[in-house]
Amino acid sequence: RTNDTISERMHRLTKRLLRARDAEAVVAAVETSLREDFGASRWLTLLTDPAYAPLAGRPGTSVRVVPRGSAELKAFESFFESGRPRSGQVREAQREYLFGAEGREVGSAALIPLGNRASLGLLAVASHDTERFVPTMSTDFLVRIGELVTEALTARGA
Repeated sequence: RTNDTISERMHRLTKRLLRARDAEAVVAAVETSLREDFGASRWLTLLTDPAYAPLAGRPGTSVRVVPRGSAELKAFESFFESGRPRSGQVREAQREYLFGAEGREVGSAALIPLGNRASLGLLAVASHDTERFVPTMSTDFLVRIGELVTEALTARGA
């Protein structure tokens, strides 16, 4: 039943992404789905391609654009190297960087690579619940979310 529920949520995310006409609409679709379908507490789309800079700082969105190799991303070096989703507790430095002062309220998080080996960046999703994202959970759906968001962003351009 759990997989059926997640599959239905994934289907709704996919439909939202298909309706998105540009990169800004893709970000809005992802954020709406995270909030309404997946019940996420907080999220951040961190993109490493400067071409996406116009998306950063738009009212009502959580997008940050930081060039790959930037000192700011040092705390995520192993994540970028592995290119695989991570779930559970995140290090304090990562939590603060991703979620700022509100990061203290994060109980658990999922880091989802965008692009091959996170070449486009990452999607960070947080929950107040310490058991929502655990290291032992299957990451199949997280991989699929990353692939869907990556394809939608690259198809719609910066």
